[in-house]
Amino acid sequence: MLSGNTLKRMSIIILSALFAISCSSGFANKKGGTQFLDLSGAEHSELVSNYWLLSKSYPPQYPVSAARKGVSGCVKVVVGIGSDGRAKMFDVRSSFPEGVFDDYAISALRQWRWEATAENVNRTPVLAAINLDFTTRGKPDDPAYLGNCESQQ
Repeated sequence: MLSGNTLKRMSIIILSALFAISCSSGFANKKGGTQFLDLSGAEHSELVSNYWLLSKSYPPQYPVSAARKGVSGCVKVVVGIGSDGRAKMFDVRSSFPEGVFDDYAISALRQWRWEATAENVNRTPVLAAINLDFTTRGKPDDPAYLGNCESQQ
């Protein structure tokens, strides 16, 4: 069993380490010099709703060539939500099949709008990861789709 002093020291060390990590990686300097709070990691994804709520979303167009071939896929995009609630930057983190749906995903995300929450009085810009699926029918059973897209969810 650990003594009270040992527990206090461990707590201080852990809190200091967490603070140092959050200071060094909490903000990402992106396009145009805007400082974005980086909430794009899986461990922070639920925190986005503390800052911004999606108010308008539009489904992406499905490329005709992919539809003709029955190709399904997905795109994971990190979006910079600016202080005006509009998408300011995009970084495709992964896509399947690579490059097929990327432009369509970004085109749709350009139209999305977010509203600042009551807690976000400073309208803090954030980076958020968004997964978009492209399917022509219900849930695809193609092993390649399942292996690449289901793992992004």
